[in-house]
Amino acid sequence: MSALAWIDFDQTDRDRARRIMDLFGVEDSRDELGLGSIRDALSDLMFPGTSTIQTRLRYMVFVPWLYRMAARSGGRADQARQLELQLITALLRGGETENVIGSEARDSLKRLPSDVYWAGLLALGIRTHPGSRAEMLAAGDAPGLWSPGLPVAPDDLLDKATFRLTAEEGSFLRDRLAVSARDSLFNELAQAGDRAGSGAIWLHPMRATWSARNIAIVDQAERFARVMNGAALLYNLMLAERAAAMQGAETGRWHDLAAEYRARLGTWQAEAPASLATGWSLAGLWSLTSQTIHRVAPQTMAFVTDWSALVQRGQPLADDAAARALILRRETRLKGPKARLTNDAALARWGGASGAAVLAYRWPVVQRHLRDLADAV
Repeated sequence: MSALAWIDFDQTDRDRARRIMDLFGVEDSRDELGLGSIRDALSDLMFPGTSTIQTRLRYMVFVPWLYRMAARSGGRADQARQLELQLITALLRGGETENVIGSEARDSLKRLPSDVYWAGLLALGIRTHPGSRAEMLAAGDAPGLWSPGLPVAPDDLLDKATFRLTAEEGSFLRDRLAVSARDSLFNELAQAGDRAGSGAIWLHPMRATWSARNIAIVDQAERFARVMNGAALLYNLMLAERAAAMQGAETGRWHDLAAEYRARLGTWQAEAPASLATGWSLAGLWSLTSQTIHRVAPQTMAFVTDWSALVQRGQPLADDAAARALILRRETRLKGPKARLTNDAALARWGGASGAAVLAYRWPVVQRHLRDLADAV
């Protein structure tokens, strides 16, 4: 009887990561079927300047303040890093217990706030110098590197800080959105002082009042997320079935997981994906993605088109030969000999969930940013 086991050089790290994911109930969100370019294009259209690893909006002014301080003190990268590390202590001293970048890592922090927010600062016109962090420091504190409306940093920034935006900072950030992201949904919600919560952006209670452009983008985002979620669920079902077969027993974790994915796929299909796919203008989707920096490969377009056609039939897909063949071809095209559906060693490293969650398009991050703006005093 064969058994499925983890194969990895660092079992401790893998177990620690798994425990953390289990603790928060977060499914693996990796882009297993190569749909990230479409997801990111729609996210950028709705919420420019954001990313999934951002935490709080006030970092959009924290980072410029710290870089201006570093530039005035000699412009060395180690100085800028030290200031960013000092901000961690200041935020904790100010009573912030969540969303503080580096609160656990402290001096060993590898991804600094400036790294996390650098692209967003340029997208929103807060940073007007297009170069890297090193180039910005080398340019000193010369005029024209940052938006001229950037508020002045408080004197006690590195002594005690919070994520609460001042009224001046909130006004500045809304102005930046109005200028640099004028047509975006992010700007529309920010100017309205929106703080309405919803599980998905397409469930927002004010959706019908948005601009026609933003309604159309959200419609595409909803169709893409909900229709293509079925492909992700079928992929995970196929992996669980294959893992169960490798396990050899008639019962066990992988058998239970296969049953769970089969049930989820059935629920997904019962929630009208066929009607979503039937009225779906893929030409409209490709037109939108072409307006961004994200290139959608022809093979990706073909995969989405083929899956949509299968969904439109309204037939059960869990055991559909054509659907399974499409998923197998897609993973093999993307990963070659390392595809989990054909490589036992790759499958052995599978944790049980790969991109099975419905796409969120950074909405959880954006909701927090919008609340920060609405609470600015």
